[in-house]
Amino acid sequence: MLQELKEFFERRDRFARLLGFRIVEMDEGYAKVEAEVGEEHLNAADVLHGGFLFSLADYAFAVASNSRNDLSLAVSANILFHKGISDGTVTATAREIRAGKSVAAYSVEIHDGNGTLLATFTGTVYRKGTALV
Repeated sequence: MLQELKEFFERRDRFARLLGFRIVEMDEGYAKVEAEVGEEHLNAADVLHGGFLFSLADYAFAVASNSRNDLSLAVSANILFHKGISDGTVTATAREIRAGKSVAAYSVEIHDGNGTLLATFTGTVYRKGTALV
């Protein structure tokens, strides 16, 4: 089932594909995704755009929260930026904090290729009770 869900996200999440996000690992309540920072991802200050980091965290959050094949939609999300970078690889790792029947909570950490913490993200989903695949 996890492989089917991974393929579902890789095929159906067009925004993640546009930004070059890749699912590296996936398990129930867990996901790790990564992306390469390109020139087009930098803001006017030549630092990786916060929206890119938020989107990367949100994608990891989506994959982890839907990993049980129960359609889960975000109802809240927050991010805290710790450090900026301008190049390299960024990795977002999402972990389940609480897995309720209808509401679940997740935390996501984003690191650069050296393991430096760039941002932390928290999110809550509502589970619809509908299968994705």
